[in-house]
Amino acid sequence: MSAAIDINAELIEHYYTNEHLSGDQVAAKLGLSQYQVKKYLSQKGLARTRKEATSKAARTLRQKAANNALSAYDIQELRECRASTLALSIMHKPQQWV
Repeated sequence: MSAAIDINAELIEHYYTNEHLSGDQVAAKLGLSQYQVKKYLSQKGLARTRKEATSKAARTLRQKAANNALSAYDIQELRECRASTLALSIMHKPQQWV
């Protein structure tokens, strides 16, 4: 590996894992070759294959769709029942008299 990759190894790993930048974005940010950054990441076992990346993206999209699946009616109903649920939970708590 080149000296530039060795010097920037910690930054590459930080940007890739913590900042969630792609290999190409890491290379552009550090001014390195895309090929060398991708090679470094794959040798370290950090790089995601195309299949892993697309399956992770698909899972994220499914999760977002599930979160947005509630209709406006459902959301309003949940808002309205919060107060009564809270009142019932307070009523059924054992009272502690001092």
